[in-house]
Amino acid sequence: MSKKKALRELQERIAKLLQQASSDTGLTASWLGVRLGEQKLLLPLQQSGEIYAMTAVQPLPYTKPWFLGVAHLRGNIYGVIELGAFIPSTSQAAVAPPIDRARSNLIGINDAFGLNVVFRVDGLEGLRSPDAFTRSETLPNAPAHLGTVFFDGNNTAWQEVHLQALIQDPQFLDIAAVMTPTEHALPQRDVLEQGTVHERNNPKQQSARSTPDRRPA
Repeated sequence: MSKKKALRELQERIAKLLQQASSDTGLTASWLGVRLGEQKLLLPLQQSGEIYAMTAVQPLPYTKPWFLGVAHLRGNIYGVIELGAFIPSTSQAAVAPPIDRARSNLIGINDAFGLNVVFRVDGLEGLRSPDAFTRSETLPNAPAHLGTVFFDGNNTAWQEVHLQALIQDPQFLDIAAVMTPTEHALPQRDVLEQGTVHERNNPKQQSARSTPDRRPA
Protein backbone atom coordinates (compact mmCIF):
# COMPACT_ATOMS: atom_id res chain seq x y z
CA MET A 1 0.00 0.00 0.00
CA SER A 2 1.42 3.37 -1.02
CA LYS A 3 1.98 6.11 1.53
CA LYS A 4 -0.52 8.42 -0.20
CA LYS A 5 -3.22 5.72 -0.22
CA ALA A 6 -2.65 4.89 3.45
CA LEU A 7 -2.80 8.59 4.33
CA ARG A 8 -6.02 9.02 2.39
CA GLU A 9 -7.63 6.04 4.15
CA LEU A 10 -6.59 7.41 7.54
CA GLN A 11 -8.10 10.77 6.65
CA GLU A 12 -11.37 9.07 5.71
CA ARG A 13 -11.43 7.15 9.01
CA ILE A 14 -10.80 10.32 10.99
CA ALA A 15 -13.55 12.15 9.09
CA LYS A 16 -16.01 9.41 10.01
CA LEU A 17 -14.91 9.47 13.64
CA LEU A 18 -15.33 13.24 13.78
CA GLN A 19 -18.88 12.84 12.48
CA GLN A 20 -19.52 10.25 15.20
CA ALA A 21 -18.03 12.57 17.79
CA SER A 22 -20.41 15.35 16.82
CA SER A 23 -23.37 13.02 17.42
CA ASP A 24 -21.74 11.20 20.38
CA THR A 25 -22.68 7.81 18.96
CA GLY A 26 -20.41 4.90 18.19
CA LEU A 27 -17.19 6.73 19.02
CA THR A 28 -14.45 4.15 19.51
CA ALA A 29 -11.25 6.19 19.09
CA SER A 30 -10.47 9.37 20.99
CA TRP A 31 -7.07 10.45 19.71
CA LEU A 32 -4.84 10.63 16.69
CA GLY A 33 -1.41 9.30 17.62
CA VAL A 34 1.60 11.17 16.26
CA ARG A 35 5.35 11.01 16.77
CA LEU A 36 7.98 13.64 17.48
CA GLY A 37 11.36 11.95 17.52
CA GLU A 38 10.97 9.21 20.12
CA GLN A 39 8.02 10.93 21.82
CA LYS A 40 4.47 9.71 21.30
CA LEU A 41 1.65 12.27 21.41
CA LEU A 42 -2.14 12.05 21.48
CA LEU A 43 -4.15 14.71 19.65
CA PRO A 44 -7.89 14.72 20.52
CA LEU A 45 -9.88 13.87 17.42
CA GLN A 46 -12.52 16.49 18.17
CA GLN A 47 -9.79 19.16 18.03
CA SER A 48 -7.90 17.79 15.03
CA GLY A 49 -8.46 18.48 11.35
CA GLU A 50 -7.10 17.20 8.07
CA ILE A 51 -3.79 15.41 7.65
CA TYR A 52 -1.41 16.45 4.88
CA ALA A 53 1.82 15.07 3.52
CA MET A 54 4.73 17.46 3.91
CA THR A 55 4.90 20.10 1.20
CA ALA A 56 6.98 23.14 0.31
CA VAL A 57 7.05 25.74 3.09
CA GLN A 58 7.87 29.39 2.39
CA PRO A 59 9.75 30.94 5.34
CA LEU A 60 8.75 34.41 6.53
CA PRO A 61 11.21 36.98 7.90
CA TYR A 62 11.11 38.31 11.46
CA THR A 63 9.20 35.34 12.87
CA LYS A 64 10.12 32.97 15.68
CA PRO A 65 11.97 29.76 14.77
CA TRP A 66 8.98 27.54 15.53
CA PHE A 67 6.95 29.35 12.87
CA LEU A 68 8.34 27.47 9.88
CA GLY A 69 6.54 29.59 7.29
CA VAL A 70 3.45 29.27 5.14
CA ALA A 71 2.27 26.48 2.86
CA HIS A 72 -0.34 26.21 0.13
CA LEU A 73 -2.71 23.36 0.98
CA ARG A 74 -5.76 22.59 -1.12
CA GLY A 75 -6.30 26.14 -2.26
CA ASN A 76 -5.64 27.83 1.10
CA ILE A 77 -2.62 29.36 2.82
CA TYR A 78 -1.69 27.85 6.21
CA GLY A 79 0.86 28.81 8.81
CA VAL A 80 3.16 25.85 9.54
CA ILE A 81 4.04 25.35 13.21
CA GLU A 82 6.76 23.14 14.68
CA LEU A 83 4.73 21.26 17.29
CA GLY A 84 7.88 20.08 19.06
CA ALA A 85 8.62 23.65 20.17
CA PHE A 86 5.69 23.43 22.59
CA ILE A 87 6.35 19.91 23.89
CA PRO A 88 9.00 19.32 26.59
CA SER A 89 11.58 16.86 25.32
CA THR A 90 12.01 13.59 27.21
CA SER A 91 15.12 12.58 25.27
CA GLN A 92 18.34 12.13 27.22
CA ALA A 93 20.47 12.56 24.10
CA ALA A 94 22.94 15.42 24.14
CA VAL A 95 22.16 16.26 20.51
CA ALA A 96 18.64 16.12 19.11
CA PRO A 97 18.25 13.88 16.03
CA PRO A 98 17.96 15.75 12.71
CA ILE A 99 14.45 16.43 11.43
CA ASP A 100 13.55 14.57 8.26
CA ARG A 101 10.96 16.97 6.90
CA ALA A 102 10.54 14.94 3.72
CA ARG A 103 8.89 12.21 5.81
CA SER A 104 6.93 14.59 8.02
CA ASN A 105 3.20 15.16 8.17
CA LEU A 106 1.15 18.28 8.74
CA ILE A 107 -1.82 18.07 11.12
CA GLY A 108 -4.62 20.60 10.86
CA ILE A 109 -7.01 21.74 13.56
CA ASN A 110 -10.79 21.71 13.70
CA ASP A 111 -12.29 24.26 11.30
CA ALA A 112 -14.46 25.59 14.13
CA PHE A 113 -11.37 27.19 15.70
CA GLY A 114 -11.06 29.58 12.76
CA LEU A 115 -7.26 29.45 12.38
CA ASN A 116 -5.43 28.36 9.24
CA VAL A 117 -2.54 26.59 10.94
CA VAL A 118 -1.04 23.11 10.68
CA PHE A 119 1.43 21.38 12.98
CA ARG A 120 4.49 19.55 11.71
CA VAL A 121 5.08 16.09 13.20
CA ASP A 122 7.59 13.38 12.38
CA GLY A 123 5.03 10.69 11.68
CA LEU A 124 1.62 9.18 12.33
CA GLU A 125 0.89 6.47 14.88
CA GLY A 126 -2.71 5.75 13.93
CA LEU A 127 -5.86 6.10 16.01
CA ARG A 128 -5.91 5.40 19.73
CA SER A 129 -8.77 4.65 22.12
CA PRO A 130 -8.81 4.68 25.95
CA ASP A 131 -8.69 0.89 26.19
CA ALA A 132 -5.23 0.95 24.53
CA PHE A 133 -3.74 2.24 27.78
CA THR A 134 -3.27 0.64 31.16
CA ARG A 135 -2.63 3.64 33.39
CA SER A 136 -2.28 7.42 33.36
CA GLU A 137 -0.81 10.29 35.34
CA THR A 138 -1.01 14.07 35.38
CA LEU A 139 2.02 16.30 35.06
CA PRO A 140 2.37 18.80 37.93
CA ASN A 141 2.43 22.49 36.98
CA ALA A 142 2.12 21.67 33.29
CA PRO A 143 0.86 24.28 30.80
CA ALA A 144 -2.79 24.07 29.86
CA HIS A 145 -2.15 22.39 26.50
CA LEU A 146 -0.37 19.41 28.07
CA GLY A 147 -2.99 16.98 29.32
CA THR A 148 -2.79 13.50 30.79
CA VAL A 149 0.13 11.16 30.17
CA PHE A 150 -1.10 7.68 29.27
CA PHE A 151 0.92 4.46 29.34
CA ASP A 152 0.30 1.49 27.07
CA GLY A 153 0.98 -2.19 27.71
CA ASN A 154 4.67 -1.70 26.88
CA ASN A 155 4.88 1.13 29.42
CA THR A 156 5.38 3.63 26.59
CA ALA A 157 4.29 7.13 27.56
CA TRP A 158 1.81 9.00 25.36
CA GLN A 159 1.42 12.72 26.07
CA GLU A 160 -2.02 14.17 25.40
CA VAL A 161 -1.87 17.60 23.70
CA HIS A 162 -4.91 19.88 23.77
CA LEU A 163 -4.71 21.78 20.50
CA GLN A 164 -7.51 24.15 21.45
CA ALA A 165 -5.65 25.27 24.57
CA LEU A 166 -2.39 25.57 22.62
CA ILE A 167 -3.75 27.92 19.96
CA GLN A 168 -5.14 30.14 22.71
CA ASP A 169 -1.78 30.42 24.49
CA PRO A 170 -0.37 33.99 24.24
CA GLN A 171 3.07 32.60 23.38
CA PHE A 172 1.59 30.69 20.45
CA LEU A 173 -0.24 33.77 19.17
CA ASP A 174 2.95 35.86 19.23
CA ILE A 175 4.94 34.78 16.18
CA ALA A 176 7.06 37.94 15.84
CA ALA A 177 10.76 37.46 16.54
CA VAL A 178 12.54 39.75 18.98
CA MET A 179 14.50 42.21 16.85
CA THR A 180 18.09 43.08 17.66
CA PRO A 181 19.24 46.74 17.85
CA THR A 182 20.81 46.30 14.39
CA GLU A 183 17.52 45.12 12.96
CA HIS A 184 15.71 48.03 14.61
CA ALA A 185 18.09 50.37 12.77
CA LEU A 186 17.14 48.98 9.37
CA PRO A 187 14.25 51.43 8.79
CA GLN A 188 16.65 54.33 9.38
CA ARG A 189 19.01 52.98 6.71
CA ASP A 190 16.02 52.58 4.42
CA VAL A 191 15.24 56.28 4.89
CA LEU A 192 18.82 57.19 3.97
CA GLU A 193 18.66 54.95 0.91
CA GLN A 194 15.35 56.50 -0.10
CA GLY A 195 16.95 59.94 0.19
CA THR A 196 19.83 58.86 -2.04
CA VAL A 197 17.40 57.52 -4.62
CA HIS A 198 15.47 60.78 -4.45
CA GLU A 199 18.64 62.74 -5.15
CA ARG A 200 19.53 60.51 -8.09
CA ASN A 201 16.09 61.23 -9.49
CA ASN A 202 16.46 64.97 -8.86
CA PRO A 203 19.09 66.46 -11.25
CA LYS A 204 19.21 69.79 -9.42
CA GLN A 205 20.13 68.18 -6.09
CA GLN A 206 22.59 65.84 -7.78
CA SER A 207 24.27 68.80 -9.53
CA ALA A 208 24.43 70.80 -6.30
CA ARG A 209 26.18 67.90 -4.53
CA SER A 210 28.62 67.11 -7.38
CA THR A 211 29.56 70.68 -8.54
CA PRO A 212 32.58 72.10 -6.62
CA ASP A 213 32.36 75.47 -4.94
CA ARG A 214 33.95 77.99 -7.39
CA ARG A 215 33.37 81.13 -5.32
CA PRO A 216 36.50 83.28 -4.98
CA ALA A 217 38.37 82.99 -1.74
